Amino acid sequence: MNELTTAERGTTGEVGRTWLLGYGAAWFGYWLVILLPPQFMTPHLIGTIAAEHKVDVLSYLMVQNSLVVVVCVPLAGMLCDRTPARLGRRRVWALGGFGLATVPYALVGTQTSWPVVAGLMVVVSVGASAVLASLSAVIADRVPPDRRGAASAAMGVPQVIALVVGMVLVTMVVTSIPGSWALIAALAAASALPFLLIRTRTRPALRAAAPGDGTRVPFPRNADYYWALLSRVLINAGNLAGTTYLLYFLTDVLHRRDPDGSLLILTLIYLVCCATTGYLGGRASDLLGRRRDLIAVAGALQAAAAALLAVAPTWPSAMAGAVLLGAGYGAFLSVDQALVTDVLPDQRSRARDLGVINAAQNVPLAFGVAWFVLTFVGGYRVLYAVSAVIMLLGSAAVYRIRSVR
Repeated sequence: MNELTTAERGTTGEVGRTWLLGYGAAWFGYWLVILLPPQFMTPHLIGTIAAEHKVDVLSYLMVQNSLVVVVCVPLAGMLCDRTPARLGRRRVWALGGFGLATVPYALVGTQTSWPVVAGLMVVVSVGASAVLASLSAVIADRVPPDRRGAASAAMGVPQVIALVVGMVLVTMVVTSIPGSWALIAALAAASALPFLLIRTRTRPALRAAAPGDGTRVPFPRNADYYWALLSRVLINAGNLAGTTYLLYFLTDVLHRRDPDGSLLILTLIYLVCCATTGYLGGRASDLLGRRRDLIAVAGALQAAAAALLAVAPTWPSAMAGAVLLGAGYGAFLSVDQALVTDVLPDQRSRARDLGVINAAQNVPLAFGVAWFVLTFVGGYRVLYAVSAVIMLLGSAAVYRIRSVR
């Protein structure tokens, strides 16, 4: 039916520094939209408008948004694969997604009712899903295998920069709740526009997609794809279960006088380590070709951070944990996307298959586990112990992959 356009046939273009910087800037905008709410902005907002039920409301919002992503990312990927567009199907979906996400995002901070916040966040999540599905497929479309580590770093390292810049902006520059949400929305949209609106020259594709792009492509049957999916789900779930409630941990367990300032300190430590290992991990992944080992080590470092807080919930332990967590997650970010791209089974369905994996990591396993532990089991120390076990299981799962070293 619809054949891929020249811009979508796996073209590699000039994947050099300029292209990587533009691609990274687009991801910077995406990470601003999805990372700052769970890390700081949503807990702060809910703590203001629903203080008596803050854990329950925050858990509900996290689960709700995760469910929206689980449904919408694979659907957006499938439609993106089948969309003929002169501008380029990935660009069209990314532009539309940023527009759909950032407009309601700017309005969230003005609300005083958490159900209205929940409704706006659904729309934000739908738009962000379109961005995730389209931008993540660009690596498979345009980047040769020996450059995918660098491209994955361009996708992952901006996550660190977005958290640093975003946290500084919303805690030091624009501290009002309405102003902070509006500022992040505007910055996210502005960051993505250059890459999405300016065309780059392309050279012949590495390989052309087969005709029949519009036909039904069955879901992958190779086991490696699903082991990669499971590994990502578990490592991300363990990470999220331990970090989403960090502000409340600092307030209710460590009793920090300035929990917002303490969270910023931990975030900065975490992000410096994350950026360092993110860059180094991407380069090591391309040079050594041993993606599985690097992911296993990355997961183990994150598990060690969670275990440290479970054993010794103190401020020094929290700072040491930030170092371990940042080092592990940075390496994981820059290597895992390259590994996932390497195991994609069918070039006609790149966005859909990547969408399934990207959506699966948002299955509300982390928030369900965290809510259950905090509500019925044993508080934050048990939560961090459970997080460590989950991440170790994710590290072990990666060795079930056979087609990638």
